[in-house]
Formats: sequence, C-alpha cells, structure tokens
Amino acid sequence: AVRHLPQSVRIYIRAAELETDIRAKKRVLRKALENVSKSVLLWKAAVELEEPEDARIMLSRAVECCPTSVELWLALARLETYENARRVLNKARENIPTDRHIWITAAKLEEANGNTQMVDKIIDRAITSLRANGVEINREQWIQDAEECDKAGSVATCQAVIRAVIGIGIEEEDRKHTWMEDADSVRLGKKILVFISFTLGIFLS
Repeated sequence: AVRHLPQSVRIYIRAAELETDIRAKKRVLRKALENVSKSVLLWKAAVELEEPEDARIMLSRAVECCPTSVELWLALARLETYENARRVLNKARENIPTDRHIWITAAKLEEANGNTQMVDKIIDRAITSLRANGVEINREQWIQDAEECDKAGSVATCQAVIRAVIGIGIEEEDRKHTWMEDADSVRLGKKILVFISFTLGIFLS
C-alpha cells in the first residue's frame, strides 16, 4: 500500500500501529516523514515515541516543515529552556500571528519564571496584535482560557486575561449584571468577583 500510495498518512500510521517494537515503529514513522514531511499527525506520532531530548530535536525540524501548527510550536517550547522557549514562542507568533494560545503560553512562561511584571504587558500586546491581524476578541473564549490558567496555577496570567477582556463588548450599564453571570458560569466563581471588584474599583454584591 505504501509503495502505491507513498503520500498516504493513514497508511503510514496504520503500518506503525502494526509494529510491536518501538524501534520498528520509529523506523516506519521516520520513513513516512521522508515522504510526507508536512503532516502534523505524523510528526506528533513520531515525537511521542522519543525521549525528551530527541523529541526536542525532532520538534525543531517539525516546526520548519509545519510552521503553521500551533500544537507543534507549543510542544517545542515546553521542552526548551526558558530563554530558548521565549525565542520559540516569538517565532511561533511570527508564523501564526492570529492565535491567542501562543500569547497566553508566553505570559504563563514569564509568570513561571518569576517575571510577573511582564504578564500584563504580554496579554495587552496580544489583544492589540490579534486585532491588528483581523482577529475578533471573543471574551467568552478568553475567560475560558483564564479558567484554564487558574487551574494550571498561572494565577497572574489568569488575572491579566480577565483584566484585558472583561469589559470587551459590554455597555457600561450592563457590566455588573454581565460580570455576575460570568462568575456564575465559570469555575473561578467568587474569585472572579473579588478580582473584578478590586481591579476595576467596582463593588459587586
């Protein structure tokens, strides 16, 4: 099948699944990548079989072949040192200027390395840049992202996201009612109410 359809990702994946030895699986997938180097699915399958250092090297090649894959860029950033991860995320933004997750990951990276003063700047810059690239800022999506940040322990990033998007698309007279609904609908619950109150100087009861 591979000889007749050398560009078929599904056949290569199936061939790798049939192998019981890890080294054999790796050989199949590496052969696959020689023929279909732009398949994100193949790169992911191949990387999952590698130890961290080899995975990092492989992902460096993967993002060259698939520069618009957010997933591959973020996977590479996770395996890099702090300084290298910053460079990776900068390159990711250059190649994919319309994805919010890259910006949020950059903010979480700075927070994890003690640079909390950078977090708000990154999130504010994200909103500006995404809008400049024609991206509509969906506050519900961003609030969900904030919730994920909070669960991951990235509290400063969570707060920065909420601060940046909480008022987007809401008339001033509707703010209190909308924010109360926000607090009820997300798992941040009372924490989001307290944060909004102190951050924006508005008493919500």
